Order: sequence, then C-alpha cells, then structure tokens
Amino acid sequence: MRIRGLSLPMIKLPDPEGWLRRWAGRKRARAAFLHNSRKPRMTPEEARRDHWQMLRFLGLHAAVGALIGTAASLSLIVLDIGGLGRLFARASNHALPLILVIVPFASLFGGAAAATAILTLPYQTKYRDEDEDRP
Repeated sequence: MRIRGLSLPMIKLPDPEGWLRRWAGRKRARAAFLHNSRKPRMTPEEARRDHWQMLRFLGLHAAVGALIGTAASLSLIVLDIGGLGRLFARASNHALPLILVIVPFASLFGGAAAATAILTLPYQTKYRDEDEDRP
C-alpha cells in the first residue's frame, strides 16, 4: 500500500479458524490415506491367525498378572503382614487357607492385567471391513 511516497507493509489479519481448517485438512488427508478400499480382504485363514495372535497376547498378560498376584499373596504370608503367616502356621489344614488366599489374588491381578492388555491392544486394522463394502 502506498500513501504519498510512503511504503507501508501489509498487515496480516489474524485467522481465528485457521487452525480448524488445517486440522480438518490433515484429518481428510489421513482418512484418504487410510481408506478402507486400499486394504486387502481378510481370508478365513488370516482371520484365524489374527485371532490366535490376540488370544496369545491376552493369555500372556493374564498369566503374568496371575504370577504377580501369586507372588504378592505369598509375600503377605511369608512376611507375616497382619499376622497372616502365624494364622497359617496354626491352621490344621494348610492347603485350604493357602488356596483361599492365593486364588483370589491371582485371579484379581490376572484379570486386571488382561483388562489393561485389552485397553492397550496394539492393533490396527490391516484388512478391509466387510460392512463398508455393502452399499
């Protein structure tokens, strides 16, 4: 802009919705890149293999959680926290109270570990959804 020989730079006005347009553009570009039509169809054998991999993943986490729960319950007994070790020493049948303490701990920790594994499942769809093929 020129005013009688004076040169003033153009002032850029703020664009309050610019970030929203950029975000929507990135979202559209990502959706176009990850579009379902680019993915192959899942065969029954691949579905079976994929399910077994997920079950192995969940089973491993549940087993590790059960192992941690067993270790926690045994440490309560061995360290005699709350007099639990003395109660076990005085029991006439040692197996039953041991089972009644270890099994709930193992199942609780195993379930918590499996639930955490489900929530953090590292899974992205590799195959096309069959529902999206239908008109």
